Amino acid sequence: MLSLGFMGSLHCIGMCGGLISAVSMSRPNIWWNGLLIYQSGRITTYSLLGMLVGLSGLGLSAIGGDVIQQTLAILAGSLMIIFALNLAGWLPDPLQRLSTWASRKTGLANLARNAAAQARAGSWFALGLANGFLPCGLVYAALSLALAVGSAIDASLMMLSFGLGTVPAMMLIPSALNKMTANKRSAAMRVAAVLIIIMAIITISRGSMSMHGQ
Repeated sequence: MLSLGFMGSLHCIGMCGGLISAVSMSRPNIWWNGLLIYQSGRITTYSLLGMLVGLSGLGLSAIGGDVIQQTLAILAGSLMIIFALNLAGWLPDPLQRLSTWASRKTGLANLARNAAAQARAGSWFALGLANGFLPCGLVYAALSLALAVGSAIDASLMMLSFGLGTVPAMMLIPSALNKMTANKRSAAMRVAAVLIIIMAIITISRGSMSMHGQ
């Protein structure tokens, strides 16, 4: 999960990066403490979502046993492939319109303006919390993997690890955007996409072999 978050976080540069960069660049100096507080809010949302899907997975396991968990692992791998194809630019983002709509409905723009206007921990934490709820193929893939675990604690820890994996890219976004050329960014995304596809194939294979083994 840490690797998935780290490799997929290049996608965050395009999705969430514009938002946090706009907030950071609107201030005379980058407020690094604010960025860390924003990250903690985002990771808190991921961890809570992990706990919820973990509880759901526990219920599903009680009903359908290991077959449902294995099916969910295959679903997670499929979502990872779709996300990777989008990351590399080989497939349009199917969640772009939904993400834009959710951003308006959650008042994310207002939260971003408040955070930019004042160096208050509460505003930056709230921005991170709301940002964590935005529709994202990478997050959905991670949640599918967490759901397959069938444990609230393990699923929450998995999403915590996933969130921590995205932190390096998100913290470096304000300065990286100024230094990374379009060609370098595209090449990096394609490499990350291939690695995620490999992870997805392994995930799907494990789920399939477990099902056949039964």
